[in-house]
Amino acid sequence: MTDSSSRSPRRPLWFAAAGLGLGAALTAGLVLGRPTPAEAEPAPATDPVVKGESVHLPPEGPQWQYIELAVAAEAPALAPLPAPGRVDLDERRTASVGSPLAGRVDQVRVRIGDRVKAGDRLFSVRSGAYADLDREAKSAETEVADKQRVAERLRELVGLQAAPEKDLLAAEAELRQAKLALEAAKAKKSSLSVSAEGDNLFWVTAPRAGTVVDLDVTASQEVTPDRDKPLGRISDLGEVLVIADVQEADAADLQEGQTAIVRTQSGGVQRTGKVERISEVVDPQRRTVEVRIRVANEDRALRPNAFIEVTPETLAGVKRVRVPASAVVTDGARSVVFVARDAGRLERVAVTTGRRRDGEVEVRNGLEVGSRFVARGALLLENTIELAN
Repeated sequence: MTDSSSRSPRRPLWFAAAGLGLGAALTAGLVLGRPTPAEAEPAPATDPVVKGESVHLPPEGPQWQYIELAVAAEAPALAPLPAPGRVDLDERRTASVGSPLAGRVDQVRVRIGDRVKAGDRLFSVRSGAYADLDREAKSAETEVADKQRVAERLRELVGLQAAPEKDLLAAEAELRQAKLALEAAKAKKSSLSVSAEGDNLFWVTAPRAGTVVDLDVTASQEVTPDRDKPLGRISDLGEVLVIADVQEADAADLQEGQTAIVRTQSGGVQRTGKVERISEVVDPQRRTVEVRIRVANEDRALRPNAFIEVTPETLAGVKRVRVPASAVVTDGARSVVFVARDAGRLERVAVTTGRRRDGEVEVRNGLEVGSRFVARGALLLENTIELAN
């Protein structure tokens, strides 16, 4: 028999149950009170935030893998592309030809492309008006001769005191008027600058030496002095003008006196000329600027109306900020780049662009040297702003 005093005292069942309940409660409390990983460390935001002209990208945003930043730097200006042009006449070396009187063309001695000397006969015209001028001049000569005889006779009579002096004064006045009429008739005839042949036929002559570049006259054609278009033109082609249609961005770099290379599209003829005039107006349809270039042409290789390629030489020392074409977003109305600001803020900035060559664009205004800009991914940022608005 075992001694009851050596046995362990037995605990009531409720105590054990309470102990188990307390342990379970403590365990549950510890489990339920422990914070979850999401509550302890909230997941970082990855969506871009658009504020006005800026896009804020979080550091962990997936958009960064599509964006590349670069630093704006200057480089020599991009060379302009050849501009289309055409050979034109120099107005200072060109003269128009027409008929000074109404009549009918009798003969034509020249053709387009012929060289002539000053005074050479070009075409003849039969004209009744020319015969009238001749009669007028001859009549004026006869009138002067008659008045001269009357004045001389009265002068003798006045010397003999057989006629009053007032009659002599009147006769001398009439003589002066007749002489003025004769001078006017001769001047009218000589101002025609024609070569007479017969009573009613005259030849229109070349007013200067040069090449016949335009001729709109045929035999039996009726001609008048008030014709809108000249019957012909003669030009000295030893020097010509080349009219080029230059892109607006390229024209901004041109200066009067600047050298330009002109090259024919056929034959490979090449010349160096000087920019003489730059138009201040942009053609509204072609968006080009007319540039006039003076070119020496002693060998006559540059023919009027021929098509030409014109390449202005780049001005030495001119530099521009150049960026990749992917950095510039253009909607037709304006061009923008995105400039990196503080704390992941990329700001949309309007810029003025220049030439575009080989995947590069000149930025003339809006992007400073040393600024950090988005070289790749600008279109993604532009779409982000547009969708947010």
